[in-house]
Amino acid sequence: MRHARSLAGGRERPRGPGFRMAILAPTLAAGLAANCLPVFCQDLKRPEEQLAAIFALKTQLDIEQRRLDTALQRHSDNTRAREEARDRVARLYGELDGMVSGRIAATPEAIQTREQDVSKAEAELEGLSREARQVRFEIRDTRDRIDLLQDRIARLRKTLPSDTEALTGTWEVTYQPSGDQGVFMLRQSGTLLAGEYSLEGGWKGSLQGTIVDGKVHLSRIDAKLGRSSDLQGSVAPDGRTIRGTWQNFVLSGGEPVTGSWIAHKRQEKQDTDSQ
Repeated sequence: MRHARSLAGGRERPRGPGFRMAILAPTLAAGLAANCLPVFCQDLKRPEEQLAAIFALKTQLDIEQRRLDTALQRHSDNTRAREEARDRVARLYGELDGMVSGRIAATPEAIQTREQDVSKAEAELEGLSREARQVRFEIRDTRDRIDLLQDRIARLRKTLPSDTEALTGTWEVTYQPSGDQGVFMLRQSGTLLAGEYSLEGGWKGSLQGTIVDGKVHLSRIDAKLGRSSDLQGSVAPDGRTIRGTWQNFVLSGGEPVTGSWIAHKRQEKQDTDSQ
């Protein structure tokens, strides 16, 4: 392949879900504070926007899960305290009733003191009951938020390209440092990739490889030379760009042994019609 051409200009460094989450999180938090989802989530079109929203929603989901765990622990502690308070009220009432009926010898002062103890224990029990009602409200509210977040995450995930189809299609490829261009026709089945390629200069052949966790590994098998090079790359968050490096196994004519490559997925007609 030719290698006289150089890379023209720089490219903006892609910004992933973490960057977008910093922008989306304040809006998300405001929407959840109003016990509703932010409206912007309903209008997400591009996969990278959907991934960023999922990232932000999952972060908020983790916060709500921790909040629920804390509320459940408070409810458990409150339940135990209320049981102890009820037992104390019952015991004090038993003692007071015994004093009043004469079953337990007591002075008027002792009876008055026990009356005060009963009132104090009842007030403590009422306070614990109010706290229990508040905690139960927080638990219901937090569970509603969790359900809302989980539902939205599930809906957004359904709109993303299928894992079995994400790389299937035609990719326009550019090799550097030569600047040679061509086309990869890929078919994805799970983690397996297969296809054909055609490059400037009449180079044609087949492609075999894998995709795991967004990492692409491809072997170019030339129709004349056999296995000619290996390519590695990473799929961008939008699912439509792959960037990586290549290594050539056919050493001849002073050609570069390694370099970089970039592939852009060609917009299919049905995708254009649906927009």
